[in-house]
Amino acid sequence: MKFKIILIILIISLLSNVFLLYNLIDRSISLAYSGQSVDNCSNDLSLLTAVVKGELKGKDKKYVQQQLMGKDLNDSLLIKNNVMYLGNTEFIFNDGILIDVK
Repeated sequence: MKFKIILIILIISLLSNVFLLYNLIDRSISLAYSGQSVDNCSNDLSLLTAVVKGELKGKDKKYVQQQLMGKDLNDSLLIKNNVMYLGNTEFIFNDGILIDVK
């Protein structure tokens, strides 16, 4: 009787350890893929920011606003002082002329 109880406890312990180890490995792999995905998105955003900066730098505020509104991005567009926000992207103006995109 005592042997059966010890055997059951050992089996339960072994199964729970296997389950916990699987969970740990699965989370590690998921975090690695998530980190890689974030890095890829960050790189893509940097490339797109550089392209937009090259295309729109030196243009006036009204022109940039019309270009962004023409692409149905009006819901995401916020204008405060000399900065136009499109999501997390900042269009920085000086005297009404685009000088930087971050």
